Amino acid sequence: MIIDMRRRKGRDPLLILAALASLLAISTTGLAAEEPSLSGLWAFRCDGDGAAGDDLFPLAEFTAAIFQMGTAVSGPSTGDVPGPWNGMVTGRIDGGRLDLEVLLIRTPLTAARMTGAITESGDMAGTFVSSDETGSAWKGSFSATLTSPDTSLYEPASPEPLTFVPAISGGISDFQELTMTPPVEEAPKRREVQVIGYTRDTIYSRPVM
Repeated sequence: MIIDMRRRKGRDPLLILAALASLLAISTTGLAAEEPSLSGLWAFRCDGDGAAGDDLFPLAEFTAAIFQMGTAVSGPSTGDVPGPWNGMVTGRIDGGRLDLEVLLIRTPLTAARMTGAITESGDMAGTFVSSDETGSAWKGSFSATLTSPDTSLYEPASPEPLTFVPAISGGISDFQELTMTPPVEEAPKRREVQVIGYTRDTIYSRPVM
């Protein structure tokens, strides 16, 4: 509906204010829609050069519990390739654009950077680059799907078992219980006291000058 502002000018200013308020509400709603909340449990999948079919690529599939505060996002992550591992996801979302960093706390230490956007369906999609401290590197595309908004369902990986057995020399029989004998208290020695008696008839020797 087109409002003839010349005809209404000076007679109905409330209508103009209502129209402006409606436009502001529509604009605010549009901006809010561009910043969806990422808080929840996400399932990530990475494919690309050096990643597809690589049994040692740890980011092929992993899970992250993401918490969002403003434009900042962070949370724990976990996977099981090539063995159980735990890590951290940090980054930000700005204008629907994503910039994430993933750190895998494992041996060898592995890091990745993911950049992308939120799709119309609410998923994440983009590209990634990754490398570890041995020099292995991967790059390609990634996608992530929100599996649950409940982050309490996140389960970290079980601790990785020891890959070596500490060598301990000797057997159980070598460890013998020591019997502690209390110290024997010796009775104090008696001091002999010589008693000298004096009488009136006692003759004292004159000291030599």
